[in-house]
Amino acid sequence: MTSGDLWDAETAERYDDSSAFMFAPDVLDPAVAFLAELAGDGPALELAIGTGRVAIPLA
Repeated sequence: MTSGDLWDAETAERYDDSSAFMFAPDVLDPAVAFLAELAGDGPALELAIGTGRVAIPLA
């Protein structure tokens, strides 16, 4: 069994849909901007990365 067997595109979509209100652009964009400013040019560690809504824009 691989992680692909557990987390397919349909599962990811349902996960995203169920919590979309928490990650609307008007909430998420300022949070990402704040974290990017906080990290500056240094490294940052995000725990419990989930689907990467924060980590991917910071990468």
